[in-house]
Amino acid sequence: MTITGVKIDKKFMKDLFILIMGVGLYVLSVQMFVIPNFLASNGVAGVSVLMDFVFGVNPALTFFLVNIPLFLFGWRLLAPRVLLLSIPGALSMSLWLLLYEALGVSGIEFSHIIFAGISDGILSGIGAGLVIISEGTFGGSILLSRILEEQWNFKIDKVLFMVDVVVLGLSLLTYLALPNFAVTLLSCYIFSKVTLIVGRPEYRKGLVLKGKKVYKKVFAA
Repeated sequence: MTITGVKIDKKFMKDLFILIMGVGLYVLSVQMFVIPNFLASNGVAGVSVLMDFVFGVNPALTFFLVNIPLFLFGWRLLAPRVLLLSIPGALSMSLWLLLYEALGVSGIEFSHIIFAGISDGILSGIGAGLVIISEGTFGGSILLSRILEEQWNFKIDKVLFMVDVVVLGLSLLTYLALPNFAVTLLSCYIFSKVTLIVGRPEYRKGLVLKGKKVYKKVFAA
């Protein structure tokens, strides 16, 4: 079976499953660590959190609406397989948000928000890394980074961090306190690195090689 020239086989279904699970972890991180600790989130999810805090707009609705122009932008620039995976990926983002709300998933309030920021960076980074492994996206900044990477060789972590800085700036101007801004910035940095560690084997290999070089220098001295 093929759709728009893309073969729907076992590998495609496996990648789709990995994608949806990755999105679920990403959204869970927002629900558990970001919202209850008054942090901002990264990318389009951050815009959704901002709209929720400032205007009371449902995050699922904001995410869906913001993704429309991004998908139109990527329609002719990305491979058909990436787009075919990204559509259910983006839809699952909104569905996961609604599901967690319906299930009453409660957040974790830490004694210090820095622990919430670190936890968010790690868990959301693992989720986004799984999405990259699937070779799809869930829309938002991941979709934008894939477009810029494929067309103009931008590095994914750099694109993610640049988008996050813009979203954080808007959040700081509207509802985010300065300490929360600093912690969210740390979270976004951790997120961008964990995303690459999980999603890109070549990045992991590079870290291992660097670690070996440092080890040799330290113990050769």
